[in-house]
Amino acid sequence: IKLLSIFRAAPVGIGMVINRVFQEANDMLCHMTGYNREELLGRSARMLYPTQEDYDYVGQEKYRQISEKITGTVETRWKRKDGTIIDIILSSTQLDPDNLTKGVTFTALDITEVKQAEEALRASEEKYRSILENIEDGYFEVALAGNMTFFNPAMCKIANMSAEELLGMNNREYTSPETAKKMFSVFN
Repeated sequence: IKLLSIFRAAPVGIGMVINRVFQEANDMLCHMTGYNREELLGRSARMLYPTQEDYDYVGQEKYRQISEKITGTVETRWKRKDGTIIDIILSSTQLDPDNLTKGVTFTALDITEVKQAEEALRASEEKYRSILENIEDGYFEVALAGNMTFFNPAMCKIANMSAEELLGMNNREYTSPETAKKMFSVFN
């Protein structure tokens, strides 16, 4: 009864496959995929993969990991019933450690929103870096200790120094003692 309760209440998709054919699927797995239980059970997991290559990769990598350490985890993509592609972390373990043919249980966590947020952050960072690298004003960043950690090409030109010379240089070495004292009084 406890395991059945977990199966129903878990906020992740849970299922069981034998030879990659669905034998069990919880409500969350159905919700994630857009298929009802009857549409999943008895069918190949291939139906969820957008390409044969995705399906093959998961089978090879996950089962390689299972053979080495009984559990395998991969990041992959699934295609929902409505055609939407979602990003998934799929983790599986064999039911019988001595006999893989008895099937595996798996959990599936939808990480689509996380992947989208990562991509948006990456795009924002690229835009920010592009702006900084192309402005004519010198720009630099320093760690709390005062060592330069980032600077744009304009800073190299203004300082009349190469990037190698500036990287790691302590800002106190570059700025006048009066300016350095004003800048670092904030941190002391």
